[in-house]
Amino acid sequence: MSYPKTGNEVFVSFSLSNTMFSGLGKGTITREEVSADYLKDLFQKYGVMVSAKPEQRKLLERVNTIYDLGLDIPETLKIIQLSEKNRRLVLIAVQGLRRVNGSLLPEYTEEEFQEATFSFVKYYVQSRHYDELVAENEKLKKDLNAEIAWRTRVSDI
Repeated sequence: MSYPKTGNEVFVSFSLSNTMFSGLGKGTITREEVSADYLKDLFQKYGVMVSAKPEQRKLLERVNTIYDLGLDIPETLKIIQLSEKNRRLVLIAVQGLRRVNGSLLPEYTEEEFQEATFSFVKYYVQSRHYDELVAENEKLKKDLNAEIAWRTRVSDI
């Protein structure tokens, strides 16, 4: 499966790093679990860029085999950083594999790979900060209540 190059690619990684978000100013990050079918549509619309270590090749191959995502498998680690154009990050969460200090190991046996399960979490950075959105929501509620009061007023005339 080949995805387009749009300049607004969705980043995909096995790990989350604070430096991934340093290319953005103040904003609100939303997080949601998503399905592989959702990702296929998302990647078809925006394109995709994978950030994975060479030793995670077998994990990516397994994800591609199970979910038919058609992710490119990079030869070297690509450092990704969200920006005004690239606001989406998909984290491939891996369960069922041994870890050392919370990190995936460079190698696993075939039996261990068979035990691994995967899920997908999409992070999206909105350009507006949560506090700003809350303030706008409060103003809209106040305006709506004033409009309702005006329309439902009772006149003594």
